[in-house]
Amino acid sequence: MVQKILGAQRDFSFGQVDVSLKRQDDHPARKAGLRQMVNARILNATSIQNRSGRTALFPITNSCARIEEFTISVGKTFKIAFGPSRIQIINSVGAVVQQFTTQGNGAALPWTAFNLNSIVYAIFNTSIYIAFAGMRPQVVAFDGVSTWAISDYAELLAGNQKRTTFYRISPQGITIAPSATTGSVTVVASSPVFSAALVGTRIRYVSRQLLITAFTDSTHVTATVEETLPGSQTIQFTSNPALFFSIGDQVIGATSNSKGIVITLNGSPNTMQVQLLTNDTVVLPNGSPAGSGVYAFVPENIVGPGGSLASQTQSAIQAPLAVTVWDDEVMNDLRGYPASCFTDQFRLGFCDFPSVPGGINWSAINSPTDLYANDASSPSNAIFEIVPDKSRVFYVVPGMESSEFVFCDRKLYYILINATNPLVPGSVGFQILSSDGCAQVQPRAAQEALVYVNAGRNSVVAITAPGAYNRPFNTNNLTEFHSDLFSNVVALAVPTADGTFNERYIYALNSDGSLIVGKYTTQSGEIKGGIGWGPWNGVGAVAWVAAWASDVLFSTSYFGTPICEILDDNQYLDASLPVNSAPAAFAPPGGKGPLWFIPSQTVNLMDQVTRSMGTYQIDANGFIVPQFNGGEDLNAASLIAGQQWTMVAEPFCPDANPGSDVGQRMFKRRISRFAAYVVNSTGFLMARLFSGPITRTSPPLGTVMNTRRVTTWNQDDDPTAPPPLRETAERWRPLGRSFDPRVAIIKDTPGPLLIEELGIEATI
Repeated sequence: MVQKILGAQRDFSFGQVDVSLKRQDDHPARKAGLRQMVNARILNATSIQNRSGRTALFPITNSCARIEEFTISVGKTFKIAFGPSRIQIINSVGAVVQQFTTQGNGAALPWTAFNLNSIVYAIFNTSIYIAFAGMRPQVVAFDGVSTWAISDYAELLAGNQKRTTFYRISPQGITIAPSATTGSVTVVASSPVFSAALVGTRIRYVSRQLLITAFTDSTHVTATVEETLPGSQTIQFTSNPALFFSIGDQVIGATSNSKGIVITLNGSPNTMQVQLLTNDTVVLPNGSPAGSGVYAFVPENIVGPGGSLASQTQSAIQAPLAVTVWDDEVMNDLRGYPASCFTDQFRLGFCDFPSVPGGINWSAINSPTDLYANDASSPSNAIFEIVPDKSRVFYVVPGMESSEFVFCDRKLYYILINATNPLVPGSVGFQILSSDGCAQVQPRAAQEALVYVNAGRNSVVAITAPGAYNRPFNTNNLTEFHSDLFSNVVALAVPTADGTFNERYIYALNSDGSLIVGKYTTQSGEIKGGIGWGPWNGVGAVAWVAAWASDVLFSTSYFGTPICEILDDNQYLDASLPVNSAPAAFAPPGGKGPLWFIPSQTVNLMDQVTRSMGTYQIDANGFIVPQFNGGEDLNAASLIAGQQWTMVAEPFCPDANPGSDVGQRMFKRRISRFAAYVVNSTGFLMARLFSGPITRTSPPLGTVMNTRRVTTWNQDDDPTAPPPLRETAERWRPLGRSFDPRVAIIKDTPGPLLIEELGIEATI
């Protein structure tokens, strides 16, 4: 008697797993995984059903393939579309209400069709701030009613002070010396550091700004003093100051609180030259503030790191001296502009600076054009910090427990922000969360977690909050058993609200247009259990996927025509379009039919939601060619046209456990019975798939070899009416033997199908 084993799979929560698991009988991913799970979505009950369809919203114009939804103010939701050198603002009915092809300065928008995924934008109040490598950030502003305008981002000017961030980018150790404290001055450098490209930019000399107006040579430029510079003083002592101070020491007056840097020391006649430093908190002896920089040492004790000495006399304010205390603008036409932006804590932020790749700049609170992070006198002022290694910061994303997460090319950090450590100047600390790098793919929030793509672009990783005191956040690879599905991921999308179903999914788009969808759940700040991933494919090629609240948008091309679609659980076709009541965006031109945008192609028709009418031809003018089938009514209000896909669910054939020798795992095997327990079935195919051996003339692995059709309508059903949604068990005896026998359920007609259990009886 032939010994057999029985296998029944009711849990499909791991989705389509890597085929390398097929012999790992006891592995949880093997037990709850499928060899193929194409165009299916996993339910909370761990069963699977035919995936949701997509409703066509509007045709895509000017190759604006990256389309995302946003809310600019209460009750005003729009879509933003990016195409080659183009931005479109699209309203709720699919009409383009504003289009920009140039920056605020008149230059063309710099992106192409091949790098739209690199555009980063953030919404602050009623403005959209857009960052892209090689471009000054752009501001697309909404007037709250109907008007949109674009302008170059520009930092705030407070008097003559430009409220931008300064940082020492030029080589260290080089001194500069302005010729005077006000007006037009000559600035002399100790080594070559200047170039003609610096004209029009600013530098700061001991915290005061100069605007470079002319270039002489690499060590000489002309500049306008925008903030009065502090001068220098010569201080006379009764004894040799070199016994108490050293060149480069910072000293302070015990009475005046004036500060300075020691430049020269002379034991005869006991003098010291000091370059004064600005300090807006200093108050002069006469009670006036020192914010103007016009203040000085008086006869007093001068205190330094090595001691103090009483001064006898001091000179009047003299010309500034050569010091190394100066810095550069972080962003301008010479240094470049940030390629990424974000908003959090009522601040606009920038990162991915060409001049300081590890820098992050937060604006002042509720002042998005104030980036002056060199003044920590107020907690609401701007902030500039640099990650502690040489990583390049791609994104800063607010996440769990008010903290921010810093995604870099070589590291992942988090910045702890809470009531005891608010985001203020001096509070930022970078804690390493992972030493693995991140890809330049924008991370997304997934309920209580954040998901991002690893540096190799072949894995999706989650940041979760397990609640541990010493390690408040963890990272978890979500694609460990699905590595074959991911390759060069370019976009992630995660809905943040429930729609017509309670399940939550992560959508990952590969660069080749393949879409991978994973079902997840969270519990207590962590991803619960495994993630079930599976490919969603169809006739259309997906160019972009995005999510906003419960909406999931797709930019998809059908027969060369791109359209925008939205995930719709009530549809069983992609690009679904009501034939006789198309939305205004698809209104046909004069003399054209409802499918004018895909002429001379084919379409699938469905009527009364679940009644599939088959495939129809479209003529050259976009009209559906009648087939005169029974019950055909091409004028029906309920008629839907779209494109079908094929669902495949292939379980692993169960293996016998090792034991007494009965030939298990050693000989060709046969699946003697294959059963499917289904709900809401409108018909499907039970198939045996080719599984080898491979020869010169054999078909490819997975080719359908023989089948049994479970029909949509039985003999006594009315095919002109929607088919009965059957709850049934179907059984079949496939033919053929193999070392690795393969069978599958194939849903190759539009309509619902829910698989509760797959059963296999196989020989040992």
